[in-house]
Amino acid sequence: MASTNPANFANRPTEEVKAIASMGGKASHGGHSTNGDSNSKEDHLPGRNPDGTFTKGSEAAKEAGHLGGLHSYQNDGGKTETTTDSHPAGRNPDGTFTKGSEAAKEAGHKGGMA
Repeated sequence: MASTNPANFANRPTEEVKAIASMGGKASHGGHSTNGDSNSKEDHLPGRNPDGTFTKGSEAAKEAGHLGGLHSYQNDGGKTETTTDSHPAGRNPDGTFTKGSEAAKEAGHKGGMA
């Protein structure tokens, strides 16, 4: 027996379901406002795009990168050793561990302790 519940999308006309789905997509992705104020600068923080990402070359992006670098170094305990190839010791240029490196062993040990 088929359900007669109007909240069940299977019981609604296809056009109505498409219209509802379209409204949901526009609401979830932002920037599709119908009031014409999509270019308003008050919608987001300085140095940010309306979707929350940084604007290219913004001071906010530079500051976040700087703070991230500081936190990364602090969490490393100041043990950042670099080789002459400008990547950390025990690492390949792509950031993966070199086979049998002390860095890999240490990371595995830390992971096993968590």
